[in-house]
Amino acid sequence: MNNFTASTLSKFSGLIFFLKRSKSDFEMVADEIENYSLKSALNGLSEESSFYASELKDYLKHLGINASTLSATEFSSNYFNGDVSDTNEDNCGKGLELQSLCSYNEESLTKAYSELLEEPLPCISLQEIIIYQLNALKISFMKIKTLNTARFAMY
Repeated sequence: MNNFTASTLSKFSGLIFFLKRSKSDFEMVADEIENYSLKSALNGLSEESSFYASELKDYLKHLGINASTLSATEFSSNYFNGDVSDTNEDNCGKGLELQSLCSYNEESLTKAYSELLEEPLPCISLQEIIIYQLNALKISFMKIKTLNTARFAMY
């Protein structure tokens, strides 16, 4: 049942790699955050990213595509061309560094998922998984951005 083009496989590879990379990025940030709610949301996003990568990998394996077919070398320039280090140190105290990191990751993941949804996929259930993961990640990013903004708001 392997009806995937090389382009589609490359996009799956990029998405899985970026989901795994996001996991470690958000774990590292969560370790530095003192706000319990925000730390919890970041750790949740980290776990979601890892779970979604595994879910996609397992589903593709079920369809006869093994991990060695998914190479992380062809796609990296498509998804990792942004620089999240462009915030100055004065703004870091107001949560702009975390906001920048979230925006970058959200845009990259949304792009990767959207590009996959434009591809002809051999089964509707795979498309439904991609849509579900995309929507769940958007909600998680919105939650983190809201919690990040709220920790600096005056009551």
